[in-house]
This record gives sequence, C-alpha cells and structure tokens, in this order.
Amino acid sequence: MYKTPYGNSVYSQASQNVSPLKAVVMLYEGMIRLIGEAKVADKEGRFEDRFNAVEKASRVLLGLQGQLDFENGGDVSPVLHEYYDSLFMRMMQINSRNGQEVADDVLASLSELKRTWEEVHKQMEPSNTASQTAPVQGQPQSQSQSNQPYGSQGKIAGDKGTEIVI
Repeated sequence: MYKTPYGNSVYSQASQNVSPLKAVVMLYEGMIRLIGEAKVADKEGRFEDRFNAVEKASRVLLGLQGQLDFENGGDVSPVLHEYYDSLFMRMMQINSRNGQEVADDVLASLSELKRTWEEVHKQMEPSNTASQTAPVQGQPQSQSQSNQPYGSQGKIAGDKGTEIVI
C-alpha cells in the first residue's frame, strides 16, 4: 500500500550491508539529516531545497512504513503504521506553514524513534554498543558554508565501512 521504489531500494541497500535493525537506525539518521537540511533551507529562504529535502525524507519514511510486517509484528506494526502516517503529515506541513516549528517537532519525533530503535538493536544484538551507532555524514549546514550543491546526496556510514546513499 505505501511501498515506494525509492524507500524500498534505500531499505534494501541498507539491510544487505548491515543487520535489518542497524539499517533502520541508519535510515532514521538519514531522515534526521534531511529534515535538518530542510530546516536550514527554510530559514535561508531556499524553498525548493526545503521541499526536496522533505520529499526525500518522506520517501524514506514511506519505505520504512511499507516494510512493516503485520503478520509477525504483533501490536507494534499497526501502532507504527499510524505513527508513520502522522509523522508523514507533519513532514508535509514543513512545506506549508510554520516550517521551523514543525521541523523541530519532526526532528524530536525522529530522534526519539531513532533512540528507541538503537535500544532495540542493542538488546537484540548484544555485541553492539551505543558507540557503534553510525555517524551521519553531511550534517546540515548553511548554503554559504557548503562547497557542494545543496541537493547532493547524503551518505550514512555504517559498520565496517558500509555506506548508504540517501
């Protein structure tokens, strides 16, 4: 229903290189980076860049939503599905009103979910530690500080040199 080629390809790329739980954490990091970029673009009046960053983040979110397993996910899958719907709608609001405030709210939600998935990852794969969480490369910065075009792809580094391009 919500499967998107972009979201599925990003998740597939991630989960082939790292554990599925680590892939989810990395995708959250990518969405956080993208919404951060959208917030900077909004503040600088670069509305097309804001739109593009929100669009990419929302496609990743829809890809994650499309991967929910309702047969084996118990009560968690329907709850996450509804939460992802709500989060998607808030992402779309970044482009229409109070972009900074809505972006802050979305960033807080994404950060909380990322921390939750990191905890699940730690519990399910005890050999992992919090210090192994994938760092996000290309943190949001103002257009004047960046040497690359604003719309360039972001990369997320994972364990053992794994990189996911969003």
